[in-house]
Amino acid sequence: MVEKLDIIELKGLRPRYQAALVASGLVDDVADIVALDVRPCRLSEGDFVCRHGDAAESLWVIVLGSVAVREGDRTLFMRQHHEVVGEQNLLGNGCRRWYDLVACESQVELLEIDKVKIEQHPQADLLWRNIAKIISLKLKDASIKASTQSRQLEDDTRILQAYTNEYALGRRLQAGGRKLTDYKVERAIIWFSDVVDFSRHVVELAPNRTADIVQRFFNEQSSPIISNGGHIDKFMGDGLMAFWILPSDGSASEKCNDAVKAAEEAIKAVALIRIGNDSLHLRVGLHIGKVLSGDFGSTTRHQFTLIGPEVNKAARLEQVHEEDIIRGSGAIGAIRMSAEYRNELSDLISKRYSNKMMADAKNIGQIEFYC
Repeated sequence: MVEKLDIIELKGLRPRYQAALVASGLVDDVADIVALDVRPCRLSEGDFVCRHGDAAESLWVIVLGSVAVREGDRTLFMRQHHEVVGEQNLLGNGCRRWYDLVACESQVELLEIDKVKIEQHPQADLLWRNIAKIISLKLKDASIKASTQSRQLEDDTRILQAYTNEYALGRRLQAGGRKLTDYKVERAIIWFSDVVDFSRHVVELAPNRTADIVQRFFNEQSSPIISNGGHIDKFMGDGLMAFWILPSDGSASEKCNDAVKAAEEAIKAVALIRIGNDSLHLRVGLHIGKVLSGDFGSTTRHQFTLIGPEVNKAARLEQVHEEDIIRGSGAIGAIRMSAEYRNELSDLISKRYSNKMMADAKNIGQIEFYC
């Protein structure tokens, strides 16, 4: 409960009250402090100094303890001893409180000063100028804090983007406070890629040189995947998994065309990376089908990904070698796509991938594909 102290005690203005007023900046250069007729009050933790919507008729100087500026259940600022609170709402006529002011310690002591006493004071102009300075300093401090929080948010966003893709992040935000996302059966394009004979290329290289090359060829794949609407799922050694979630209306042609465009761009870009006299060669497996998406792993560590037979099929397409071919002729192209995938392509693009082959894929059996 708020306890009003005996006003008579203030006629001599206790030194600690005077010290609080001076330290607050409210009475700088003011000759007659007693004329403000300050009223001390004591509060306990959780007591309201004022509530949102109350008429704004006074301000307070904190002598002891701290006061929270709250909007509903959210604390916006904490004001400490020797700070002024409630002053912003005094500007203008008929103003009401914007926020709740709540005592935050077991013992909080305030000095209350009525707006009418400020207006009637012989040095009212000086008092209002001091109040304006206090507000200005608070706004400057709030601006600095907002800028710091904005930079922190940008840093946090960059960290999140470094370890997850936008689609996975969106699903996690939908899950709210839960640890795991919901699981969905979705139709998706699945991409697997790998650098041919990468281990042979780097066996004699220094670790830093190997790391630099890995970073480069992942960058050369990630850029066209993302720019063409795809999402990076994971990096696995020198391999990469990506996906495109398809719209619920069943239309897949545009995204399938985009994924082929990304694959063609990535293959050309990776081929420009050389180790000695050797260029790197990328191979890509593309498939389309229904997958189960969500967070998978243990209770302590998990990752958003896609799983299911169609994911395995895309991985096997990327891994097809000459010895796996049981029907078809010619060299296996760098891009290997399932028959289901090719059926979704525009006629112009599908004509470029007309070499039909059949391969015996590990743990799957025979798969038909085009390259």
